Amino acid sequence: MKHLACKFILFVGMIIAVSCSDSEDGIVDNYTDEQYVPTNNILYVKEYGKQEMNMNTVESSPVYCIHVAKAGIDKSLPAHAKLSIIDQEELNKTYGLMDNIDYRIIPKETYSFSVSTTDLEFQSQEGSKEVNVTFHSDLIYEEMKKNEGVQYVLPIRLHSEKDSVDVLKNDILLLVDVKQPQITFKKEEVHSTMKFKNVDVQLEANLRNILSKWDFTCSLSDDNKEVLVNEYNKQHGTGYLPMPSTAYELPNLVFKKGINEANLTIPVSRTPLESDRNYLLPLKIQSISLTGFAVSDEVCYLSLNNPKYIVEDCDRSTWSVVFCNSDQKNAPWGGGGDGGGVGMLFDNNLYTYWHANYEAANDDNQNPQQFQGSRDLPHTIVVDMKKTVLIHSLGWVQRQNNDYQDVKKIEYYVSDDAEFILGGKEDYTPVALNNWEYLTERSYQKINDVQWEKVSDEYLTKKIKGHLLKIKIVESYRPPHLSSGSELFVKQIVAIDGEPVK
Repeated sequence: MKHLACKFILFVGMIIAVSCSDSEDGIVDNYTDEQYVPTNNILYVKEYGKQEMNMNTVESSPVYCIHVAKAGIDKSLPAHAKLSIIDQEELNKTYGLMDNIDYRIIPKETYSFSVSTTDLEFQSQEGSKEVNVTFHSDLIYEEMKKNEGVQYVLPIRLHSEKDSVDVLKNDILLLVDVKQPQITFKKEEVHSTMKFKNVDVQLEANLRNILSKWDFTCSLSDDNKEVLVNEYNKQHGTGYLPMPSTAYELPNLVFKKGINEANLTIPVSRTPLESDRNYLLPLKIQSISLTGFAVSDEVCYLSLNNPKYIVEDCDRSTWSVVFCNSDQKNAPWGGGGDGGGVGMLFDNNLYTYWHANYEAANDDNQNPQQFQGSRDLPHTIVVDMKKTVLIHSLGWVQRQNNDYQDVKKIEYYVSDDAEFILGGKEDYTPVALNNWEYLTERSYQKINDVQWEKVSDEYLTKKIKGHLLKIKIVESYRPPHLSSGSELFVKQIVAIDGEPVK
């Protein structure tokens, strides 16, 4: 407080009226009022007070420019001034105690001035001078690491023995900060699946601590991958194999000026990989094309699933029912709550359902799409999936009512005939005139979840395809004329060992 009070008293003692005019060098001259005739010049620092000097370890020699200005009515007068570093004791007294901050002066070897001496000689008509301070950011950064929590500064004071100095504008407190840019992976793990013969794995990295000012590259390393994969498996209880080096390429990460993210595509080939095995590729950042960056020890794990069969859900939105030999929807009085119809099996709503007809005995002389009476098992439904598919698995969902989960066993068949063929009433139960290929069968529990049944490898190797799917319900938990269901899902194979299914 004493220091500031003295400065204010001295400043008031100058009795300087304020008016503004622009000097040739762009520095505002506030000391030209004709009512005041100074006995000498007035010197001041344009950017006075606390100033931030933010640096990084890549640009190792940043420069801060100090503008010292000469003001007064008679600009022809020469002047002399000097820049000096405030010592630690004065720094603590003037700034540290007031701000309650532990300020430390950076070591002498971490900066230098652009002039051999900080004595400034102003010639006549010379209104300002520039003095550059060059910092050695790498040395400052090492010093900062030794004393974390300390605010490093460079306190500079302008003074003169011959001329007046504006005591409110003669100090610069450069608040020094140095960041070390660091490259890190955006994710610790990246998961991919090999669908066909090749896959492009996307890897992302970030630049931290600073906005990118440069174009640069980072190389990646897969060293010690066997050791790292073993450690990963032990830690996570997994059984990954190290990805063979012949399966992939490692391009460089490329960062662009002004962008703090980089995306990398790593091409992976299926050729050296085994089907139905999972692979792991641990990667580290090895080197950076610019110096001054921190190279992280973190590992990014690329996991790759290499299944024999690539499976996708069938699109059920285009399916249509071409035959159902028992549907409560066809009851004369509309079927009530059980009359949703067989289309409810693929409406994506677990709480709607199809129910077999439980009216009087069926008259097989009726239109087969309008059967109104009940019929004992088997209850047969034929769906046209509209496109030929190689079925991998089928999922059945019981009615979402524990008291009426009827279906105990289903047989599944497929046909790729051009159209569905139905004979006379003798065919209403067997539904056998198409070229049906047996797929699989499943006994179901009385539960609410989807119950999946995979087609056996024996049939998968035969690549039996079709667009007509026959669902033959052969056993019920209730009397033989009762069955029901909520949803039917189908998964299809789109590739086998990387080869697309055509």
